[in-house]
Amino acid sequence: MNNRPVSVSATFILILLNLVFWLVFAVIIAANAHPALPNSPLVKGAMVVLALAAAGALLALLILLGKRSRAAYFMTIGLLGAISLLTILDDFGLADLAVLALNVLPILLLVKDRAWYLQARPEAFSSP
Repeated sequence: MNNRPVSVSATFILILLNLVFWLVFAVIIAANAHPALPNSPLVKGAMVVLALAAAGALLALLILLGKRSRAAYFMTIGLLGAISLLTILDDFGLADLAVLALNVLPILLLVKDRAWYLQARPEAFSSP
């Protein structure tokens, strides 16, 4: 199982799309281009910081998943699950459905390919 399955590559692409979504969302809020947000700079600043933190966490987890980190596997499922739950608990609309799909699909693919992520890496057993 040294070769990366297609579904693992699809998971990486979906997580990357999720990361880009959070970056774009942060830019939209920072540029004052989101009409539905309150005018409070503190609220907008907090939302920008949280969106950038989500993007940064997804980037770090994506890199670690590529290295088959066991901890990153579980943290990725946890982060995407938490984002999914927060999406459901918010006012739910069509855009929220797209965001929910962008979070749930990678979770399903991660669970499907858990053996690939959780198996011991061959280089871990090589002698120096």
